[in-house]
Amino acid sequence: MPGNTLDLWAWLLSALGALSLLGWAGFCFIRWYRADTETRVSLRQARRMRWGWKRLAPMLDLAVKDTTPTQLQQYGPQNQPAKPRVLVPRLHTRADPFGVTVTADALPQAGLSAWQDATEGLSDAWGMRRIRISQPKPGVIVARGFRREPLEAVIRSPLLGPDGSPVCRPGQFVSTDDVLLGWDEDGTPIVLNLAYSAHALVAGVTRSGKSITVNTLLAYASLMRDVRLIVIDPNLGAVAPWWRTAYKVSDATHPDEPTEILRWVREEMQRRERLFWSGRTDRITEFSPELPLLLVVIDEVANYTRHPDRKARERFEAELLAIAGQGAKFGIRLWLLTQKPSADVLTTAVRTNLSARICHRVDTIEDFLHLFPDGRDLDITAADRTMPQGVSIASVGDMRTPVRLRSVHLPTEACWKINDLMCAEGLKVRELPDHIDLDKAA
Repeated sequence: MPGNTLDLWAWLLSALGALSLLGWAGFCFIRWYRADTETRVSLRQARRMRWGWKRLAPMLDLAVKDTTPTQLQQYGPQNQPAKPRVLVPRLHTRADPFGVTVTADALPQAGLSAWQDATEGLSDAWGMRRIRISQPKPGVIVARGFRREPLEAVIRSPLLGPDGSPVCRPGQFVSTDDVLLGWDEDGTPIVLNLAYSAHALVAGVTRSGKSITVNTLLAYASLMRDVRLIVIDPNLGAVAPWWRTAYKVSDATHPDEPTEILRWVREEMQRRERLFWSGRTDRITEFSPELPLLLVVIDEVANYTRHPDRKARERFEAELLAIAGQGAKFGIRLWLLTQKPSADVLTTAVRTNLSARICHRVDTIEDFLHLFPDGRDLDITAADRTMPQGVSIASVGDMRTPVRLRSVHLPTEACWKINDLMCAEGLKVRELPDHIDLDKAA
């Protein structure tokens, strides 16, 4: 009987070990299967880094010799000197499309300064373009290795599959979901949360990549079941893909029609005032299909604020100022887009209420300073003719310091395909303009 019990325990331990190994293998397979092509390259590189670490660490003085005798050595022959042990920091890796992040223990005499001195050697051994060393807390070293620069990499939007076709569905998101705008120069994702954000200003000259950033905003908002999208665009560039499904649209070049839309938004704000009494709050933070968040996007806002019809222009600016000043607490999110964010395009009263800022390439430093008044003290600027298309200077959400942002790639053609899916689900609220034949346009 005792022998059978021991055999049973041995069998159970063997089974548990096999199950653990199987679970680990399954986890690795799923991580590999879900990864994109670039992340798979990083996963292979991370595996090579772990395999060669015990040999590499002593070569770069990142290992420590421990001469403390073990218990066996203490009670063994005293005439034999204790053989020092080599302590190598434990290594954990995390792969992403840009490279590998290494987390390691900081050992005595192999702390932050030792890792910083070994940066060049680590770059060569790990095949990285650059490595950034940091110490987020005592005893922990983080080495961020970059195979490719995040600001140079063009990454497809997560709304699209490998072949560029949509992998999203209507109503998939809600306003509290984070929207991935892109990555900063360290590969950190920059996200926007419509429910908890406020108004925003996006600037940039033609062909600077501004429309790609706006495409991401409009696509996610269209797929949110508790958001109503309102788009005003005299050039049709932003509004055309969403013409059939957006709650309200306008491509008028005269300010009167956009002013009527903004007046309706302000009336909706007034209707929502009673919620402050019933909800005992000073800001609407919960949204639903019955009480949706209203996202108002106005492209080429200078077309209306600098219109030659002075009275019409003033009416438009009055409604715009009312929404910018009070709309956020009523569940309104105002996004204004312009090529030149100068004072004659947007008044200071309006601009100060646009807390989120995204600045693609602009012509002058003055244009940049209109978005970031302390821009002369920053190490980065958007007034740079060499600034790549799709890269911007951004301050979004909880970000206090502006960073370089590479927007995810969502072309206008993909926006049309996403809108086709929405129409197929019965979400179309209007036809295209009478003079537009979609089959011929396609």
